[in-house]
Amino acid sequence: MLYVVSFLVLFLPFSLTFTADEVKNLTKYIFATNAYDKSLRPASNQMSPTDLKVSFNLLSINKLDELGEKLVTTAYLTLSWKDEFLTWDKTEFRIHKLTLPQNWVWKPDFVLKNGFTDFKELGGSFYYVVLAFDGTLSWKPYQVFQSQCSIDVTYFPFDTQTCNIQFTLWSHYTYQVTLSSSSSSVEMDDYKVNKVWKITSTSQNIDNSGSNSIVTYTLNLKRKPGFYVENLVTPILFLGVLNILVFIIPADAGEKMSYCITVALGFIVFLTIISSELPANSDSTPYLSKYLQIQIFMGGIALVISAVQLRLRHKSEQQKVYTPFKLLVKAAFCKTFKAKVSCKDKAHPVYEQNKEIQDMKTYDDPITYTWNEVSSAIDFVMFWIYIFVYCISTITIMTILKN
Repeated sequence: MLYVVSFLVLFLPFSLTFTADEVKNLTKYIFATNAYDKSLRPASNQMSPTDLKVSFNLLSINKLDELGEKLVTTAYLTLSWKDEFLTWDKTEFRIHKLTLPQNWVWKPDFVLKNGFTDFKELGGSFYYVVLAFDGTLSWKPYQVFQSQCSIDVTYFPFDTQTCNIQFTLWSHYTYQVTLSSSSSSVEMDDYKVNKVWKITSTSQNIDNSGSNSIVTYTLNLKRKPGFYVENLVTPILFLGVLNILVFIIPADAGEKMSYCITVALGFIVFLTIISSELPANSDSTPYLSKYLQIQIFMGGIALVISAVQLRLRHKSEQQKVYTPFKLLVKAAFCKTFKAKVSCKDKAHPVYEQNKEIQDMKTYDDPITYTWNEVSSAIDFVMFWIYIFVYCISTITIMTILKN
């Protein structure tokens, strides 16, 4: 360890050690002797644009507000440019780099273009810039950015969102200040993982073709659906099963109508929850909301059918069952007069069978039908219809959401 310390003391460049008086002399030389004017763009030739190098260092995604369509991020920018009026001869002044308050030097009016709040100056009075002897300035303003982000909730909760964070030079035209990148994309070395959103990719785009230069940082986000699957999607699927069970409850139980209404109210509650979580957007409607609307519609149809079914069930058994209901009972239970014919009857000679058939023509269908059977047939047919519709709609919606 002693050898290392001795080596650093002996061979450390002399130019890296300087006193406070030397800093004062250099500061006086720059700002007093040279009469530095921070309101003047730092270019000797004012027709030559100043090149501003930019990089965006993302630290965290604080919140993506779907209702307000607002992205809140914590990040800092790394801005560097060359000030031709802030140079010195390093042989005369042994200082290679100098730290100065940001308000002492010219800074670009670099602002968030698609923000929610008013334009604010980046940084603050307590921020410093690092100045090199050749006039290169490095500035790292840290800030919580609130930017606009258009939300597409079509595939909620398996949705992906694309949010842009745009910065521009508000007062300086392209021929005065141009933008260039000091990194290939968004810097994420110090990024803290968000528990709701996963960053799938990032990109940047610099546009110097307009009147003002614009840099756009794009974040492609994918929602982590675990919470919503457990607390929203799964209960909705179980409610759909309860919708089917309406037709298992006997008409004589007395709870059929109240059960239908309870299930329908459950769907309405979940639809309200989804609507409160998502933006009021007419351009995109979640498939999950459409699925809920289908289930609510099916619940309404079940309520109407149950009301009619109860009315038919309590008809007098002496009242004749109408032909359409007879066909329904036959279709549901395969109840035909052929089922009453025994094997012994089938062994009769042909002329006897013909005689029996001729006799049957003079009578009505010998099978008796009751309104109780009609009620049961309605339950049987609607049970299988609802299972078919539930399976088709569920598989279709879930496939669309996952893909």
